[in-house]
Amino acid sequence: MLRIAVLVIVVCCAACVGAAGARAIDSPAACTKPEVRVHNEAVFGHFSTLAAAKKLKARAAVQGFVGIKIENEGCGDFEVEIDGADRQADRASFAKEAAKAGFPITFEQTAPPMQYRAGEVVGIFARKRTVAAANALMWKLSSSGFNFIDLVRVGSRWLVVMPQVPIKHALSIAHEVSTAGYQIQFQPGTK
Repeated sequence: MLRIAVLVIVVCCAACVGAAGARAIDSPAACTKPEVRVHNEAVFGHFSTLAAAKKLKARAAVQGFVGIKIENEGCGDFEVEIDGADRQADRASFAKEAAKAGFPITFEQTAPPMQYRAGEVVGIFARKRTVAAANALMWKLSSSGFNFIDLVRVGSRWLVVMPQVPIKHALSIAHEVSTAGYQIQFQPGTK
């Protein structure tokens, strides 16, 4: 009987530690800067230095893109983006124009990417060590048609995520991702 009681205590402690660890893993890092998201953003890329972000911004400006800005997202992530990608028709035409000019574009939605929403999950493509590795994957995903993706710092890793996926579409998206040669895991957002 004592063995069963000890086993139950050990299992309960392990479950509590696992749950606490999972919550910490899913939460964005403290170095992340708060962002007021009013519009969807067309994102040209993420860079670990301001100089690299300025270089891409200048290259895009030479190609005729206007309204480009650099946001310091914190944790060493400088995002090159344009606000106002709110309508699907605008996003589709902008992504096509940018791709012709040699820029794979992703779109960042207004809600925080790891936020819990009833009936929705967050898809995680990968956990990368550097902004550069995560950005390279995001550009590849964009070229394969996965445009609504975002970058989130969690702990010491950069997560490439597909936020706000309705649960009813997760299986078909997982199939589409697999068919394109990538992997995705879905989880609830953080409360």
